[in-house]
Amino acid sequence: MRFVEYVPLVCSKRDDVWDEAYFGCAFLYDKSSLLKRAGDDRGASFFMRSLSKPLQASLIYDFDAVSRLSLTPCEIAICCGSHSGTNEHIKLVESVLNKAGLSGSYLKCPAAKPLDERDFDGRIMPVYNNCSAKHALMLALCVLNDWDLSSYTDISHPLQQLIYRRHLELCHAKEAKISYDGCGTPVFAFKINEIAEMFFNFFNDKKYLFIREAMLDNPYIFGGEGRLDTKVIELGKKNLLAKVGAGGFVLVFNIKENKILIVKMAQNNNLPREIALLNTLYELKWIDNNPAPVHFYNECARCLGDYAVNFSFL
Repeated sequence: MRFVEYVPLVCSKRDDVWDEAYFGCAFLYDKSSLLKRAGDDRGASFFMRSLSKPLQASLIYDFDAVSRLSLTPCEIAICCGSHSGTNEHIKLVESVLNKAGLSGSYLKCPAAKPLDERDFDGRIMPVYNNCSAKHALMLALCVLNDWDLSSYTDISHPLQQLIYRRHLELCHAKEAKISYDGCGTPVFAFKINEIAEMFFNFFNDKKYLFIREAMLDNPYIFGGEGRLDTKVIELGKKNLLAKVGAGGFVLVFNIKENKILIVKMAQNNNLPREIALLNTLYELKWIDNNPAPVHFYNECARCLGDYAVNFSFL
């Protein structure tokens, strides 16, 4: 068994007392090598979770789904992302389904509340699941290929086999561990360097540029209000692409420098992940301002102390 060397990426301090520490690893790559790291993955593999969504959406190209379904850039963007479930998001998910002649009843993702409840009507439904756009695209691709709709989430299904092979070919791996994600679709485990290679090859491939541009041009559709990947794309001014994944993952691709930054927390720690990532992006001069919180407060709005990032890539 390989034991990952997680280190305290972010700490919180009250007066002179170091109160809490949030553990993880961080990695900076260029196309040919690992440039910097905090912690050590020790060659371990990690399930990619929602990091895979843009790669899953690459099958849009294989089956000419843009022209055959008249997909818009907004529809492409939401199929690559983990949306927040506002009315704007739900209309796009339903539009993808409608263009394939389907309804939300075909979705196999679990019923959920939206991540952003501002437009929530009280009905817990699969379409509100943050993965519903991915599922809608999968169903649409099944319609285009006359594949079975009832088993599209099974690893033995032709669609999932193609998605699995796409992951392998993008990082030149022979195989990967397979499990199932929270939304019911197969999920694959790869090493950190394989994940970096995967996204270098994906984002630099001309045939997938339309996916890259859809993500860049529609950061709110891709995620939502206050979502980390949406923030990064907006802060990057058409130069940064980002995707979060459950289990503490976030990946950022710098288009101009052709570099990738990956942060993997030891567990789901969304705020420490955001602090670690935004501080590093600012340190690397990938963003011009850093909106990461510096202070933390109690429920009475009293400032208790400060967050501190415990690593540097300079």
